[in-house]
Amino acid sequence: MTEAVLFRDGRVAAVGDTETVEMVATDPKTVDLDDRTVLPGFNDAHTHLLSVGIDRLEADLADTDDREEALSLLEENAAGTDPGDWVLGYNFDETTWPDGEERLTRTDLDAVSEDHPVAAMRVDGHAAAVNGLAIGRIDLNGVERDVNRDDNGTPTGVLVEDAAGRVKKATYPRGEKARRALAAATDRAHELGVTSVQNMSGLTAPQEFGSPIHAAFFGAWRDDELGIRVTFYVHSGKAESLSDLEIASGFGDNWLRIGGLKTFSDGSLGARTGKISGTYVDDPDNDGTIVTTESDLRELFRTAARADQQIATHALGDVAIDTVLDCYEAVLDDYRVPDPRLRVEHLELATDAAIDRMAELGIVASMQPNFLQWAGEGGIYETVLGSEARGSNNRFRSVRDADVPLAFGSDTMPLGPLHGIHCVVNAPHSTQRLSVDEAIAAYTRDAAYAEFTEAEKGTLEPGKLADAVVLGADPFAEPESIADIDVDLTVVDGEIVHGDPG
Repeated sequence: MTEAVLFRDGRVAAVGDTETVEMVATDPKTVDLDDRTVLPGFNDAHTHLLSVGIDRLEADLADTDDREEALSLLEENAAGTDPGDWVLGYNFDETTWPDGEERLTRTDLDAVSEDHPVAAMRVDGHAAAVNGLAIGRIDLNGVERDVNRDDNGTPTGVLVEDAAGRVKKATYPRGEKARRALAAATDRAHELGVTSVQNMSGLTAPQEFGSPIHAAFFGAWRDDELGIRVTFYVHSGKAESLSDLEIASGFGDNWLRIGGLKTFSDGSLGARTGKISGTYVDDPDNDGTIVTTESDLRELFRTAARADQQIATHALGDVAIDTVLDCYEAVLDDYRVPDPRLRVEHLELATDAAIDRMAELGIVASMQPNFLQWAGEGGIYETVLGSEARGSNNRFRSVRDADVPLAFGSDTMPLGPLHGIHCVVNAPHSTQRLSVDEAIAAYTRDAAYAEFTEAEKGTLEPGKLADAVVLGADPFAEPESIADIDVDLTVVDGEIVHGDPG
């Protein structure tokens, strides 16, 4: 068992028994961890970092017990917001509320305030609820199909996919507020042991030219205030610009890097827009939505391939996954690099055939173990797909056994690797369950592989970056209570950024 690790100049200088490490240390500052568990810093392979910060600046509805509590939090936010300014809430999940309570609507949010535009985003980001004033503020031209209406044709305030994206575009923080959101998100990441993130662009670009997300990253990087290692995946609308500059994946440094291109094929199960074979059991005329046509995906992929850019594509329904794999296979020969590590994000309903095909093609599975929180009886998978879906979603064991590279991220639902690791280690079905070691590797070593940084991070070996997390209990000894383990210390670049070393 390793007893000590030495950090020097932002790198791991030595690992081994205490006596050996002390021999190579020069006047070290020693922290006695009292036999606590030390792991490489967690690397969230799929997140939306500024969204974590926005949640802390606005109303976070994630833990609300019912509709009434969610509306109360929005009312509190409205009370502290100037009239006419947006009142925002994030992460509501109506599936956790008492039976019979549906998602928020215009009527609910009109009662919150008639002096503010009010918007509440669902936890998956693919649906939103808005009040009447907000509907008047948002340009919904061209996305009318994603505007829910009652029998009289009046908007109910429920918006999905592209219409929900217009809400995000209208309300996304910019400038100084974006920097504050980034700082708040970084603090939260440190509290949870996250030292690296792979930041994914959302379905809708916040603005036509440039990106307030990237501006916040670059501003913090220039001011030496970034505080967390970021690899960012660029919105598909910037595909031509990125390739025209011949910027390949990995451009940047150990703090801020370009990962490649982020694209979407379908929506989400919660919004009933994931593209599936068959139909939704609670919406039998609906089989989901392809949000980017196959021909458009092929063109985007060719654009990325000409500059050797990695591609990360959102695909969760089985039909969407198969479509993406078809398009990936069509462009693999266009790459000059032998291993482009093309990625499928989410992969919730992959078939055996799709998993085997990913192994053959070398495609990375970027998945979210915390999604298992909705995989039990009465969860969203059962609600929209039927009881037979309980063990056929998020099949991490099947992916791992097929030797498909597997990286874990949170998609911010919620941010927190220990929560996700707990879910997958204690999963109810054998097709979903991993060992503690496998789950941790997917959040560290294998997450680094997914972004081409395995030579720099993901393990605590001499020469690698000095990023680590110290846990208050041993997850290997207490697998049934991993979610309850505290993060005692987080180390980034050899410096303690969270916790008291004592």
